[in-house]
Amino acid sequence: MFDTETILLNNPNVPGTMRKKEGYEARFTRRENEVLTLLAKGLTRDEIAAKLFISAETVKMHTKNLYKKVNAKNKIDALIKAKMI
Repeated sequence: MFDTETILLNNPNVPGTMRKKEGYEARFTRRENEVLTLLAKGLTRDEIAAKLFISAETVKMHTKNLYKKVNAKNKIDALIKAKMI
């Protein structure tokens, strides 16, 4: 896992409404962290769902939430902005 408090500090790609003067405010949930980590390892939605014992639709929801938090358009964009690759 990675330190969510230091991810994307003052990243210009993060919308201003998600930043504070001190740095990045949007926090990933525990489950979002798990999904992001598994996405970075190249797992598919179905593989992530099986590994985390949740549905593929739940993985999709967490992924969409991640995309919103880092203002990403796709998985690669999200991983880059979250400094996972």
